Amino acid sequence: MGLFERLLRRKKRPPPFVWEPTMPVLTVPLDEMDADGRRRDVPYLLPKDEQEDHRLGYQHFLLRQVLAEHCFAPVHEVLRKGGKVLDVGCGTGIWGREIARAYAQTHLIGFDLEEVPSPTPAPRNTQFVQGNLLTGFPFAAQSFDDVHQRLVVAAIPLASWPWVVGELRRVTPAGGWMELVEMGTAFHRMGPASRQFLQGWSAISASRGMDASYLSQLGLLLKHAGLSNIRAETRTIPVGKWGGRIGKLLAQAMLAGWPSMRPLAHALLGVAPEAFNEVMGRLEVEWNSYHTSYEVYVACGQVAGKK
Repeated sequence: MGLFERLLRRKKRPPPFVWEPTMPVLTVPLDEMDADGRRRDVPYLLPKDEQEDHRLGYQHFLLRQVLAEHCFAPVHEVLRKGGKVLDVGCGTGIWGREIARAYAQTHLIGFDLEEVPSPTPAPRNTQFVQGNLLTGFPFAAQSFDDVHQRLVVAAIPLASWPWVVGELRRVTPAGGWMELVEMGTAFHRMGPASRQFLQGWSAISASRGMDASYLSQLGLLLKHAGLSNIRAETRTIPVGKWGGRIGKLLAQAMLAGWPSMRPLAHALLGVAPEAFNEVMGRLEVEWNSYHTSYEVYVACGQVAGKK
């Protein structure tokens, strides 16, 4: 058994998490450069640079294929008539720009820790606000008809999730909708390289209080926040070219993002860069050989009462 395997032995599945809304214990974002020369903000696990923006683009087009719609919540009529949408953790702003173009009467606000890049002018009904979700929104209560948050698993410690969802609820009025889209840690038909990487990711995440294995419980999280009309689904999608266009997109997104964990694997787990690279080099062939698939979680719920 090599160093990588010894350090990253699989842990027992954790017990059910009690979704209690307590204020996050904040970690001040630190602007730092890793050993590969990429900028990171703590506690966010992934780099923040142009290369990461490209990966987010792959990820967006993947989710458009998986969900086959802009919104998981039933908000089409509200937005068509002129609603107000908050896009939490908006990243490059690509989802918000698409919503703004599709619903010209709707006003879209994107919110992110980083300044949103603007390679092209945003639609006039779009606004971007910079801030830290873990310190709360700079928005008044009951401000948005639809609050959309996706793929912030690498930014929110597990213990902070109930408080964060409570903050989403605070800015959603009676009759308004909240929707969450996340990726966890559930793979099917994994090979040894995939298993090794996942164990490393889990160990690195745990060092910052994160655990993506609980995100299969998004519906339960919304229930504990007091929402009604909850709809939660798990979409299982292929990884690799064996799965056609969606499989290729997911593999591309993973292979663009996962190597960025190399400096953290070395610093936190003692995994040599060469050992890490060797595991990365086996992934794509393995996914196609094992016909690996992966779970994506989507959930939405409505704040009780009439607007």
